[in-house]
Amino acid sequence: MIIRCIANTGALLPDDYIEPTIGYTRQLQFSLTVGREYVVYAFREWRGTIWYYICDDNYSYYPMQNPAPLFEVVDDRVSKYWRFKLSPNGFLMIAFEQWFTDPYFYDKLTDQEEAEVEIFDKVKELMDAENFDLPPLDVAVEKLREAVSV
Repeated sequence: MIIRCIANTGALLPDDYIEPTIGYTRQLQFSLTVGREYVVYAFREWRGTIWYYICDDNYSYYPMQNPAPLFEVVDDRVSKYWRFKLSPNGFLMIAFEQWFTDPYFYDKLTDQEEAEVEIFDKVKELMDAENFDLPPLDVAVEKLREAVSV
């Protein structure tokens, strides 16, 4: 999934994304470049809001969450490395497998623990290299039919 930044300040966020107690204010300036495209490595839904985990302009070794209204979707095809998790409390997360196999993966990653940083580096490399230049579904189905009928 690829997104393009259309805004980089809290001033343009809907009210449900504003939460001053955790730093999300109208004055917040995000480390994003308007017009730049970013690969989405994970995303989550929380209380009716969508957050993308991307390597923003200050990227050093882990993806940061950013509010979805700051972006437009450029390519809506999903990564083949993504998995889906819906927790009993209704928390929805879509991310690569290692994010789910260790419930503290992201915490360890942000703490710069070597194993988690190495895992993310490898996953990032794979996701960045994904080839989304596939033919439209109707063309692919027709080619499959031709191959099967031979």
